[in-house]
Amino acid sequence: MTEGKAGDHIAGLSKRLVVLFLAMVIAGFAIPSPGIAGGPDPGPPSLYHPLGVPSKPELLVVPEIGLRAPVLPIEVDSQGVLTPPSDFHEVGWWQDSAEPGSATGETLMTGHTVHTGGGVMNELGEMRPGALVQVRTAHGTVDYRTTKVFVYTKAQLAKHKDDLFGQDHGNGRLVLVTCIGWTGHDYTSNVIVFADQLGVRNDDPLAKQHFEKTNKKHYPLVKHKRLLVPSDVAK
Repeated sequence: MTEGKAGDHIAGLSKRLVVLFLAMVIAGFAIPSPGIAGGPDPGPPSLYHPLGVPSKPELLVVPEIGLRAPVLPIEVDSQGVLTPPSDFHEVGWWQDSAEPGSATGETLMTGHTVHTGGGVMNELGEMRPGALVQVRTAHGTVDYRTTKVFVYTKAQLAKHKDDLFGQDHGNGRLVLVTCIGWTGHDYTSNVIVFADQLGVRNDDPLAKQHFEKTNKKHYPLVKHKRLLVPSDVAK
């Protein structure tokens, strides 16, 4: 083969290789490899699942501050005041707020601070973002992650009550409230804790029992009333 013919042969071969390479690239975009098809890696499975049906709270547990207390339903009185249970070791759940496990509204709980010590929520202000909060119900224990801990004066609380406690917004977060700032005759401020709902742990025995008993029935979301809470929400 002469030098000229060899060059023509190599040039023709190069063109065919380029065309083949482009065809492979285009095919690679058009036909994904079976090994990578199906979108991004979903990551590890979640540790949680939603509570089968929103349920009344029975027990509040906050390991970080050693809080473990029974929860009783409470209501706003004729003066518009939401007063915690008379027993300083119990927590009150505003029964017109969202039940734990709800996908809407906000779950409001309050308890006493006692300036001489012993109140169920005396240490609430010591909580930090990230702290675990658990609420036990008859159908399983709902876990929450603390997102915010802050203090409002009574005037600030009254001004922002709809944002803090309203039931026409929210995704089922937990709101804990108690009083601080004892002056010798009154409390001046409130500690407020927000905690986002994580769900029920997959290994929760109560949730498993309820799931089997209800035979995988679907429960609709529950809508709740708006909250009208005065400045002295917890005394």
